Amino acid sequence: MNWLDDMHEQLHQLDAQGLRRKLRVVDLLGGMRASIDHKDCVLFCTNNYLGLADHPKVLERAQKALLRYGAGAQAAALVSGNLPVHLQLAEITALFKGAEACLIFPTGYMANLAAIPALVGEGDAVLCDRLNHASLIDGCRNSKAKFLIYEHLNLEDLKKQLERAGKYRRRLVVTDAIFSMDGDLVPLLKVTNLAREFDADVYVDDSHGTGVLGPGGQGVTHHFPLKHHPAVVMGTYSKALGSVGGFVCGPKIFIEYLLNKARTFVFTTGLPPAACGASLGALEVLQQEPERVEKLWNNAKKIREGLRTMGYDIPRGAGPIMPIIVGENEEAVKMSEKLLEEGILVVAIRPPTVPKGTARLRLSISAAHTDVDIEKLFNAFKKL
Repeated sequence: MNWLDDMHEQLHQLDAQGLRRKLRVVDLLGGMRASIDHKDCVLFCTNNYLGLADHPKVLERAQKALLRYGAGAQAAALVSGNLPVHLQLAEITALFKGAEACLIFPTGYMANLAAIPALVGEGDAVLCDRLNHASLIDGCRNSKAKFLIYEHLNLEDLKKQLERAGKYRRRLVVTDAIFSMDGDLVPLLKVTNLAREFDADVYVDDSHGTGVLGPGGQGVTHHFPLKHHPAVVMGTYSKALGSVGGFVCGPKIFIEYLLNKARTFVFTTGLPPAACGASLGALEVLQQEPERVEKLWNNAKKIREGLRTMGYDIPRGAGPIMPIIVGENEEAVKMSEKLLEEGILVVAIRPPTVPKGTARLRLSISAAHTDVDIEKLFNAFKKL
């Protein structure tokens, strides 16, 4: 069998399992609205938690950077692609996260692939929550450290794995802040205290917590009264901040080390200037309009309580990510299609993104959702 025939067979198997994915064109219309196949709908599946992606200030800052520096950075940062707008974004991000320094990456995935192997390697141990994002898992594997998995948010199992890891030179606990498919929040105070008992460090992916958790949306490390702060925190500009790109914040010496050693930084073109401008605009709006964070949480509470009243099983969590577990792949897809017929876009999430047998509808709530949007969502779910 040649490689084309093999691919055809594998795609056929995905079809049979209800797992084949296809791209659809989503024409954004502003706010939380879009058009799909000429049908208008309300988006309940984006990571635009604060509604900043099309905010006038964000667009203005992006446009200014575009006109000043052009469409791209034109080279890797260590060559000629480190522009003043990159430096400004790194400084503002470090200040926002309460860190000494910051390094910017084109994506959050690339940031995780860089930072984790910089913290641990051969002779060390890395302890990974079972439901961590794929980029965290790949970063752990690429580190060449002993890879230990602990059950999701299970502190007893984490303790057992830390005990197992005692013989290794360094120990690093790796966790998401808000888990992207379940919406639950890491108990970071307990995790950091437990790690300290075993002389281990903690690495936090704050992608879904930045702009969402803590005073003014500063993130998960500001959400909890931590005694032992993680030295290194990663995040993205591509979710609540409405732009694109990833970042790693930490001590200056670590950022300097990362700048020299991280292959996903050294060997890639810098973030587009317009994206940097947009992120700067988003951070400015977040500082000026902190009520957006409160609006997000109010919307999330209203929708969670409304769906539970209808009888839908919404797992634990309080933030903007709400999974409705369906189970079977085909059923989740059918429910998503029926919702779209009612003008609501909620995507069906299936394996391997989530464990087998846990296919789900994944709602993402935004501060930009209006009362009319939420009522339309409720009416659509009532018909299901």
